[in-house]
Order: sequence, then structure tokens, then C-alpha cells
Amino acid sequence: MTRSLSLALSTALALTLAACSQPEIETETPAPRVLLQTIADSDAETEISFVGRVEARQAVDLAFQVGGQLARIDISEGDAVTAGQVVAQLDRTDFDRAVREARVQLDQARTDLTRQQTLFDRGIASQAALDDAQTEFDLREVSLANARRNLDYTSLRAPFDGLVSRRIVDTFTVVSPGQPVMRVQDLSELRVSVPVPEYLIANVDSEDVVQSWATFPFLPGQRFELEPRETVTEADSASQTYRVILALPDDMPANILPGMTASVTAEFLLDEDEIHIQIPINAVAYTPEETPQVWVYDAATGTVGKRDVELNGLVEDEIVVLDGLSPGERIVVAGIHALHEGMSVRPFEEERD
Repeated sequence: MTRSLSLALSTALALTLAACSQPEIETETPAPRVLLQTIADSDAETEISFVGRVEARQAVDLAFQVGGQLARIDISEGDAVTAGQVVAQLDRTDFDRAVREARVQLDQARTDLTRQQTLFDRGIASQAALDDAQTEFDLREVSLANARRNLDYTSLRAPFDGLVSRRIVDTFTVVSPGQPVMRVQDLSELRVSVPVPEYLIANVDSEDVVQSWATFPFLPGQRFELEPRETVTEADSASQTYRVILALPDDMPANILPGMTASVTAEFLLDEDEIHIQIPINAVAYTPEETPQVWVYDAATGTVGKRDVELNGLVEDEIVVLDGLSPGERIVVAGIHALHEGMSVRPFEEERD
């Protein structure tokens, strides 16, 4: 081996050993960012918004009290009607015949009663025969009254001033007694139906409501004061909310119709112990035992930790927290499933109105 080759190998070996002896440079992985939300301070006067639905004062499915073939319908969907107006008519042929038949039978019974009365006065007929004739006459009177009533029932009349919202059957259909023919809505007062969570129903009295108003997306910049009408005390089986019915003003500036959506805001004057915290649904996780939890950020250590909370119903896209959180605390509202107890994080505050 030549001297130059030996020198090159020695140099390469020295460089390799030097490189292996140097300590590895450790790169520190930065803590992940998390989206935080600060729990708002409680306020004795608060506003809560709901999504409401416009309803008519009442809606009735009109039906005939007798059966028959539908001869005509004088009203189209969207037409206005007045109380007592005929909106549909059955074929009257059989009912006219029944009236004539009942009238003939009544005349015959009247004649028989007169004859029996004459015979009784002469001492020829008995009291029993006269009583039977009187009974038959009374029954024929009732039959004629029923026939006339059924003839009147062949005309379907509007029970109040309103609007025909739906025609359910067409002309020439054979309908049964009580079968709906059309739907009429009473628009003398428009109302808004609002689903209210159970915690508000349980803790808020009507005198706690300072005011409430409705807004519509097609009437920007306008709001309409509402008046309370009733509260439906049976909860919805799916959402566990209760319907509160509020009345719109009479002088609405647009053609507001049942079924339209309204944004309803209610201003409450509450005691401090009646106010509950609302947080996004995405901030809540559940243990295998179905215990709700949130991740609370500790600013002193820069870490997050789990905390059990007590929940009670929804308000739009937020969930109500009865216990477990306090105003001023910060919770994680996004990416909670990637966290673990004591994990270091970097906060990214969510701006809230």
C-alpha cells in the first residue's frame, strides 16, 4: 500500500469517528394550537334568540257531515273566503228525494192523526189508537227535519273569514262523512310558534320577559313587537322543547303567510341563579359512561384538562351548561378528540360578539 493511500484511509476513518462521536441535535415539536372560547360573564338582563315559525290563529280541515259525490268546489287554493260562504257542494239529488219522501209521509201521518182524533171524539176509536197515530206523526216530523238538515249539509260553508291553503279532493270524488275536503286558515291574527328549551320553561315566568320581537330576512332593519298568547305544556318528543305562541302586530307591512320563518328575540330580566352558560355543541365530549365533559385550558401551565359538566337542552346551535363551568374560564371548542389530559397547547382565541 502506498503512503498516499494509507494517509487517505486514515483521514477518512478519523472523520467518520468524529462524526459518530458528536451528540444528536434534538428538534422540539411545538405544542398544537387549539381554538378556545372564553365563558361569558353572567348578566341579570339577557337576550336569547330563537327560530320561530309563522302560524295562523287556527287552521281547520273542512269536511261534509254527510257522504256523497262532490258536485263542485267553488274555491281555489289561495282564495280568501268569508264566514258562511259556500265553498263546496255535494250532489243534492238523493237528498232532495229524501226530503220529498219525508214530507209525503208526514202528510199521510197528519191525515191519519186527524181521522183518529175524529173517531176518538165520536167514541169509536180507542185512546191507544189515537196515541199510536200521534206517535207516528211525531216520528214523521223528526224524519222530515233530519232530511232537511242532511240536505243543508250538502253545502260546505266556511266557518270564519280566512284563506284556503289546500284543496284535498277534486270534483266528482265520492267523499265520506268527516273526510277532509279543504283546509282553511284563520288569518285574523298571525302568530309565531317558538320552541323553548325546558330549562327556560322551568325557571322563567311571564313577568320575567321584558319584551320580545320578531324579524324577517326579507324585511331588513325592521322588527315587530310580539304579544304572548299561550304556552303548549306538552313537550316535543324529539327536541324536548315546549312551544310558546306569540302574536304578530295587525299592521304588518308585508304579506306574511303561515309557514314563513321568523327570528324571535326575547329579553329576560333574570336572577343570577337562573342564568346558565351556553357553549358550542362541538365543545362537549362524552365518556363511555355517557358523562358529558369539556376541555378546560389552564393558562398558568399552558395545558388542558377534562372536566365533567351538567347539561340541559339546546338553544339553536349551542348547548346549555347548568353546572361545571364559571364565567371567565376558557374551553376548547374545536379538535377536542385529539387532546389528552395535561396536554400542552397553544391557544387561538375565538372572537365572539
